[in-house]
Amino acid sequence: MNPLFNQNNDINAITKELKKSSLSFTNRLQSIIHDAKFVNLVQQELQLPLIANERCGLWYIPPNERTDTCYFKSTDGHTNVWSFSLRRLNLHLLPIINDKQGIIIVDSTRRGKPMPDALLKTIPIWCAVVNTIFFGESQDGWLRTPSIVPRSEHNSIEKLIPEFVKSVRELNLFGRYTHKLNKPLIPRFFYPGCASEELDDNVFNICCVSVSKQVPIHKTITTRGSNGDMISFDYVQGSADDHELWVPKALPEFDANYFWQVKNNLIDPSTGYIPSWRGDDELVKIIQGMNKSDASSDLMVQAVGETEIYFGCVNHVISFDQLPFNTVILHDNVTVLDKNDKSTKQVLQYQIPNNKKGSNMLRSLMPEIIAKIDLQSPISILCGTGKDLSVGLVLILLCLNFNLDWKKIDDPPPITKTLIKQHLGKLSNLYKVNPQRSTLQSINSYLFSQNT
Repeated sequence: MNPLFNQNNDINAITKELKKSSLSFTNRLQSIIHDAKFVNLVQQELQLPLIANERCGLWYIPPNERTDTCYFKSTDGHTNVWSFSLRRLNLHLLPIINDKQGIIIVDSTRRGKPMPDALLKTIPIWCAVVNTIFFGESQDGWLRTPSIVPRSEHNSIEKLIPEFVKSVRELNLFGRYTHKLNKPLIPRFFYPGCASEELDDNVFNICCVSVSKQVPIHKTITTRGSNGDMISFDYVQGSADDHELWVPKALPEFDANYFWQVKNNLIDPSTGYIPSWRGDDELVKIIQGMNKSDASSDLMVQAVGETEIYFGCVNHVISFDQLPFNTVILHDNVTVLDKNDKSTKQVLQYQIPNNKKGSNMLRSLMPEIIAKIDLQSPISILCGTGKDLSVGLVLILLCLNFNLDWKKIDDPPPITKTLIKQHLGKLSNLYKVNPQRSTLQSINSYLFSQNT
């Protein structure tokens, strides 16, 4: 065998191992801790409430310091596919903005850029559309983007704003918020190493903060701990992004809130960082040792207006008595304890995972599920997140049984894309839910089949 071939294989193996080590669980958490300090500095300077852009931004703000969350997707700001999402209106932010004179929206990116497209373009598009809805056209235009967005791209986006505004007005999605805004929204942009940007009291400042430093791959950084000691580690830009891909399989429940719950058990209190000698295996053991009791369950349900439909999140184990009404459970890993066969309460369980595969499974099961739901009595619909599969089923029930004021109707209306968007827009803004595209495709497929 060619010795050069063996040598190249060895080099590739070493390079792969080095990359794996630099992107370790420990280094990712260490990088999150480091970037969260930047958020704290910005908040101290600007004195505005912190809003985490789901999902990545959640990792950089402790839950007790978040005023709220939002959901602006980078894909809505990608070049040549710019969009204003009619199901991610984020109008729940307007009362906060009005009350606090602005907000700080926190996010990050791992793609070798100083800011994610969600902050660079999606939020500026949102501000421009909201301003136009509330204040009409502006002579200079409402779109504001930072200098790192090419002027040609800025101009291309600006031409689309009237089209986005028209779509919003056609669906009347802003109607209930017309009294909530008295100054225009102007985005400001912050990231590590950027020049400071002045705020303006004559507008609402929407401060877009990207927390991660732009670095090459495998960058070792040295920083100062709380006690003055120097700390070195392999820094991972935007390390929190897509946590399902890097959280160890031994920690299936580990998410941003869980991280902040156990953080103080992972770090050296004197430095504020994870000790350099503490590796992935030890971190996993510490976190497992703090795991919630398997005999408990977090059950959170929300009422859909006065429809007597409830939806929410359930995980792993729940007692029959905890379920408040007739219940549909869309989850492949839930045990209902102490079922009472004499009870009139009905519990329907479907083994559906909370992922794209589950969304596709929902499509084939939908006729069976709908046939078993009786809206003559209250019903709760639960899934693993409370934001996806359960919301999809709620959307179907609303479209088939309620008008846009969510009052019960006897005859289902013709199913149209506009009707679905209107119900979904109302759901999304009242409850900050965001069913994934595959779930919506399954819902649309079922609903449109009802027209035939």
